[in-house]
Amino acid sequence: MITEHSTKGFGLIEIVIVTALVSGLLFVFSQAGAFALKLLRHEKETLEMTLLAEEGTEAVRSLRDESWTDNIDAHDEGADHYLTLENGKWEISHTPAPSVGQYERFVVIESVFRDAHDKIAPSGAADPGTRKMTVRVTKGSRTVSLVGYLTDFQQYIPRPAEAIAVSYEGATNDADLIAFPSNNTGGGDPSQSFTTPASAIRVTKVSLLLRRATAAPSNIYAELRTAPDDTPAISASAAVGSASIPQGTAAWVDFVFPVPISLSVATSYTIRLRSIPDSAVAFSGSAGALRWWYLQSGAQGPYAGGIARRFIGSSGQGLALDQYDFGFRVYALQ
Repeated sequence: MITEHSTKGFGLIEIVIVTALVSGLLFVFSQAGAFALKLLRHEKETLEMTLLAEEGTEAVRSLRDESWTDNIDAHDEGADHYLTLENGKWEISHTPAPSVGQYERFVVIESVFRDAHDKIAPSGAADPGTRKMTVRVTKGSRTVSLVGYLTDFQQYIPRPAEAIAVSYEGATNDADLIAFPSNNTGGGDPSQSFTTPASAIRVTKVSLLLRRATAAPSNIYAELRTAPDDTPAISASAAVGSASIPQGTAAWVDFVFPVPISLSVATSYTIRLRSIPDSAVAFSGSAGALRWWYLQSGAQGPYAGGIARRFIGSSGQGLALDQYDFGFRVYALQ
């Protein structure tokens, strides 16, 4: 007798087993994919944080190159500072800066000590020409830090011989003629034009006769332009910290350009004083008040080669002050 066996039960069992295996594999693949995406996000964030930290170190080095005294030596030892970019210029600030996307960035500057062998050590003699720099980028509990050292190398580089090429030094008045840095109102910038001599000059810096009228006005810098509001400027000086400007009486404040600037013969140029944050932008955060000493005389002003202006930026070329001139000196290579 022949007996027939049914295979229907085995088919169902096989389907269940295959389905379970496929489901398990799909779960494993989905978990692996999710882990890979998480890992990629983590690596992307690490790369972005590292790049922001590297940008921070380069920004601090550029500030070191502009002025060791104002940008490095003047800041609190070991405290968190913040990097801000205003008018294309970096600045180290005590005021918390806006987040860089989803990240926070901090700068810490600390003293450096050297041992008896002149090597950097945890303790010993303080090195006034070296600082330790730490740039820290954070997101939640994650942190990327870069550590480096800054040296005041420019103290060992002799400056080229320079002399005053053009100037007006008769300014004696201290009234608030310029309303600068406009104390957050967007009032604009002051300027003084001058005419170059009959021989070619290469300008290294300008000096302006300034006084600090409030305790902590915004930091400032000078631009050299062919006209008060032309774009772009021929050159911009290193920023000058407001704390270095005397408050009691006016003094000649130097604004040094990164490289000497060649100017044409017998041509009019303009020195425009600017602030960080921008005085020409309302609610930018510009603060305090400075005085640029001046003299009023006759119909054309005491200096025949130029003219003073104020409120530049908020109203085009600003307001011409025909009877006024600000105190200035233009230095050039000898």
